[in-house]
Amino acid sequence: MTDRSVLADPVNAALSGPHARFRLSAGRIQRYHPDVSVFYGHPRALTDEDYADVARLTGADRTALLRDRAAPLPPGWTVVETIGLVQYDGSGVETAPEPEAVRLTAADVPEMTALVERTKPGPFLPRTIELGTYLGIRDADGALIAMAGERMHPQGWTEISAVCTAPEARGRGLASRLIRAVGHGIRERGDVPFLHTSDDNPAQKLYDAMGFHHTSTVPLEVVRVPSD
Repeated sequence: MTDRSVLADPVNAALSGPHARFRLSAGRIQRYHPDVSVFYGHPRALTDEDYADVARLTGADRTALLRDRAAPLPPGWTVVETIGLVQYDGSGVETAPEPEAVRLTAADVPEMTALVERTKPGPFLPRTIELGTYLGIRDADGALIAMAGERMHPQGWTEISAVCTAPEARGRGLASRLIRAVGHGIRERGDVPFLHTSDDNPAQKLYDAMGFHHTSTVPLEVVRVPSD
């Protein structure tokens, strides 16, 4: 049986397992390479030493994403934004291949990035595509109008992410078809799909209707780290 406990801390579970090749670490802190993903893995009760390690791992923008933090921030650190991060378990979702879907490659990243910038599903970075399979649907002129793919990969689970549809192509069920198709590939490997979204995202109604099961909602903070 698939271990559900890893969903309580999917970043650490992924970076300590199948996604170890993307890991940067310092002490008890792990993060994805900044060209791949924005997520950090950390203990809830962060110590002064932990915070120093977070600071070491921040990039040029001096920000870090802290999930469900249970310790006060150090002096000078500020919360820029707080998001309610909603997690869904896709164990009960019906999956199926999608005949119109094409597998996207590194050559498609500029077009994928442009679609993400138009639709704002969440971060998509230059090497995010390396995290797993990404599928897209193109219109009659060959333009990418919808996509979905894989992100975090704790053992036994794979996250469905970057689900987005161009505004002019909405209302045709493209998102649900791609979710089912990406989920089908995940199941074919023997994994279980799951996903995250923000607590203000109207897509939660779609996920509920598709059979995703809500497992948790936790605060995700964008934290500004002062320069030395």
